[in-house]
Amino acid sequence: MRYKGSSFDVIVLAGGESKRFGSDKCCFEFNGKSFLERVVENFDNPIIVTNKSRNVKGIEIIDNERKGPVNAVKLALPYVNKERVFITGCDFPFITRELANFICSKDAEISIVEEEEVQPLLACYSTSFLRENINKVRSLYELINYAKTVYFVGTFELRLHGFSLETLKNINSWKDFYKNQDKYTLSRYIIK
Repeated sequence: MRYKGSSFDVIVLAGGESKRFGSDKCCFEFNGKSFLERVVENFDNPIIVTNKSRNVKGIEIIDNERKGPVNAVKLALPYVNKERVFITGCDFPFITRELANFICSKDAEISIVEEEEVQPLLACYSTSFLRENINKVRSLYELINYAKTVYFVGTFELRLHGFSLETLKNINSWKDFYKNQDKYTLSRYIIK
C-alpha cells in the first residue's frame, strides 16, 4: 500500500521537564513565537499531549501522570483517525508540514529520520501498527523492533529533495541552537 503524505494525523509531545534547557522550552519564544506555536502552526488540528494547558490550536490532552513519551502516545491514540500518524515534539521548532508530508509518504510501518541517530519524534507510524505494539514497548525507539518495514530517511535524501537540515534541529539545550549538522546519512529500508 502506498501512503499519501497528506493523509495523516499529528501528535505533538509537549510535556517534558526541559531540565537541560533550564526552562519550559515549549513556551520559549524565538522571533515572537513559542517553540510549540511554531510546531502546531504547520498542521491542521494537531493532537497535543502536554502537562498543562498551552492555549494553542489543536486538541489538548493533559497528561497528569507524566510517564514519558510512550504513555503520551497512548493517551493520544484514541484521537487519531487517519491510517498514519506523524509524531514530533515541541523541541523541533523548525519543522515544516512539507517535511512531515515527505516522511509520511514512505511505504513502511515506520518511516523515521536518521541523523546521527534515529529520531522517533521525527517519524510517521502506521496507526494500526502503533495500536498493536505501543503496549509492548517502554520507549519509542523499541517500536523499530516490532515493525515489519522501516524506512530510515537519511539526511542526504532530505538535502537532495531541497530540505534544509535546520528543519531537523532538536533543541534540548542552548548549544543545540548552534549545532552544525553537516554529517550525512543515507536512506534505507529494513524489511523483515
